[in-house]
Amino acid sequence: MNTGYWRLVLLAVLAVFLMAMVPVIIKYIEVDPWLIGAFRLAVSVVGLILLASMTRKPLIARRENWVFIFLLGLVFAAHWLTYFYSIQLSTASIAAIGVSTFGAHLLLLGWFVHKQPPHWLELFCVLLAFAGVYLVVPEFDLNDGMTIGLILAVISGFLYALLPLMHQKYRHINGERRTFGQFFVAMVIFSFGLPQAEWSIPQESWLGLIVLGVVCTLVAHSVWIKVSTELNHVVTSVVYYLYVPIAMLFSFIFLDEILSSQQLLGAGLIIFANILGIWFRSIRKHQSVI
Repeated sequence: MNTGYWRLVLLAVLAVFLMAMVPVIIKYIEVDPWLIGAFRLAVSVVGLILLASMTRKPLIARRENWVFIFLLGLVFAAHWLTYFYSIQLSTASIAAIGVSTFGAHLLLLGWFVHKQPPHWLELFCVLLAFAGVYLVVPEFDLNDGMTIGLILAVISGFLYALLPLMHQKYRHINGERRTFGQFFVAMVIFSFGLPQAEWSIPQESWLGLIVLGVVCTLVAHSVWIKVSTELNHVVTSVVYYLYVPIAMLFSFIFLDEILSSQQLLGAGLIIFANILGIWFRSIRKHQSVI
């Protein structure tokens, strides 16, 4: 493994650490999800424009690539929106655990995209992950906000699993243009929800919004797009699972969220099942090459 590889891995760890701050900050500031998304994306779009003006790199993709850029932005916006509502309906920890099912979704999407039927062990890992999801909520009730929040987080995890595959498929588009296009399209989508959004923003919430916009979006997502495009999806998937324990630790420290032994067991099952499945897929892929 060369220095460039380990540099990408360290960048991936940094991006995950910064993104793990998101559920805690969103839960803490209690601002309307549409406002959070629009603000974060506006800050990121402006930041990318300023950076591009200094480096003189064009940010607008060629017209023939606009459909791809729109699809990236649409999936990204839907991922964010479902995740934000998940955090507000449940807890920061449960939302982080739910979205971590993205590894199981990635295995199933790999089956669909690459036409590779999963091994029985991979299917077992998927079932194990969703058994963990069931354990996370104290009482699985569709009339309960915790349950709805968890379901939204799982949907968000599915949408998040689509993004690395899409970025790799569209890697013929310059990375800066993909990043800018994804943020810009998502910003436009979020702007449609602003008229009915709750515009009351407590003064103490502004710092959280700025950190979300600059650190957790402009920096973290730009870095993540780079590493998820250049690193093997197995590596990025495993690194991503640092998100769950980091988010849970932040939630415990800053929000006083305490998980029961059953919820910790569920979280452990999800993480174990996803990492096992990703590792096994990597082994199978390596053997097929040999």
